[in-house]
Amino acid sequence: MICKKCGSELPEDALFCTECGASLKEEENNDTNTEKNEMTIENEAVNTESAQTDNEATSILPHLEKVIADNEETLSLTQEQVQMLNDEPTEILSTTEKIEIPEPSPIPEPSPIPPVETSFEKPADFPKQEAPAPEVNSSESFNDNSNTIKIPVQPEPVNTDANTGEHKYSINDTPQPPVNDVPQPQYQPQQPAAEPVPAPMPVQEEQPKVRKKVGGGRIFGASIVSIFTVLFLLICSLLVAVKLGANGNVIRKRAAKLDGETVLSAQYDGKELSRAFYNSMGFRTATRGNADEAGFKRYMLNTDFREYMGRIADDYLDFIIDGEGGDPSLTSEDFVNDFIKVNKGAAVKEFDYDFTDEDYELIAKNLDKDDFTDSLNIRKWNRKSGFSIDKLSYIFSFITIGTIAALVLLFLIWIASIVDRRAKHVTGFFGFIFTFTGALLTLGGLAILIGSAIGFTFTHKVGYYLAENLLLPFTLLILIIGVAQLLIGFIFRKTYLGIKRRAKKAAAAAAAENAANTAN
Repeated sequence: MICKKCGSELPEDALFCTECGASLKEEENNDTNTEKNEMTIENEAVNTESAQTDNEATSILPHLEKVIADNEETLSLTQEQVQMLNDEPTEILSTTEKIEIPEPSPIPEPSPIPPVETSFEKPADFPKQEAPAPEVNSSESFNDNSNTIKIPVQPEPVNTDANTGEHKYSINDTPQPPVNDVPQPQYQPQQPAAEPVPAPMPVQEEQPKVRKKVGGGRIFGASIVSIFTVLFLLICSLLVAVKLGANGNVIRKRAAKLDGETVLSAQYDGKELSRAFYNSMGFRTATRGNADEAGFKRYMLNTDFREYMGRIADDYLDFIIDGEGGDPSLTSEDFVNDFIKVNKGAAVKEFDYDFTDEDYELIAKNLDKDDFTDSLNIRKWNRKSGFSIDKLSYIFSFITIGTIAALVLLFLIWIASIVDRRAKHVTGFFGFIFTFTGALLTLGGLAILIGSAIGFTFTHKVGYYLAENLLLPFTLLILIIGVAQLLIGFIFRKTYLGIKRRAKKAAAAAAAENAANTAN
């Protein structure tokens, strides 16, 4: 290799001349750059004409700043070194180290860009370039309006020496923007257009649904169910009254409060009860003629016959209603042993006579002649009635009462369902059911209470007297239940009548409105 400055022979891989210190690579690059610069100038002229003709928007400032940033460390020369390079480049190059200016990394562009060479003698010329596509990993973003704003390319200002007229280049020089450069508007993201607020929908008033009238078939069906409801409600009410007001314990307590004189004086089979007992027992014969009818009544008043009647009634009612105890059937022997023998002191006091065993047997035989044992025998009752009396306890049980009450409630719900839950018909049927059953129970309770008193007053029969006194708790319960049902029925009836009156008023108002509209 031969140095073009001094003509010395040098090795092929030498970078600097050992004689004059000239850079061999720079000379080669200068030759190459000279040709490239000439081609660049021609292309630039052509591109300038095209830019002026087409008025396309081009900007090289981003690329120039990138090149300068990449070469900033390599080209970090002082101002004195630059002055020395301008004055005596040969001497400085011979005494300084080789300065290599790295070429900028290629940028993908639609058209190839010639490499940019930096020279200390001539400023670098940059060809007209189109705006490159934004890098994928770049934090900067190009103006989206670059394709719509056209900026004319202005020639860069040339720094020349005043004495020699040569270009004076400084590393610290930065490219200046063109004089007539139009500032690019900054991109501002467009705000999304406010969505139009839909106009409020007009509020539509709900029209009342016109319900069909309840047909005659439904009314008939509800009437049939109402009859069964009345029947079961009556049965349930009576069972409750018997279970609570006519059980053995209540009757036994009520029997102890009876008036003995009234009971014995009451009529039985057309004669007083005391005389009937006196004749049935053969009491005159049993006492050897010591007892008469008047003496027998006094004898009975001195005994515990009321308590004994209460105990016998308690046994029978507990067996029939509650299903408790064994067979309570009373025989003549039981009567003699439990009553005559227990009250023999009253006979001694009244008749001054002490009964013997033969006397007791005679009294028992006399009672059997009047069918005393058969009339109080449960088995005889079963044969005459055709069913077992002891099974009645299942009917009076609380389980049965609860089941019947549930059936009544079910019937009421069924009636409401049949009439399509129309308030008018529901209140009408419920008012009828409770009013009718309440009236029946109230009348029945009054009949027992008042009728027995009136019957005993006019007939003086023992049965009316016993019913009036022994069944008083049962009668009061019947009256309470009946009155409560009457009150419930009254409420339903009142509601029914109110609905009916409002319906009539509404119909009259509608008719008047229709007449007014027709007249207008």
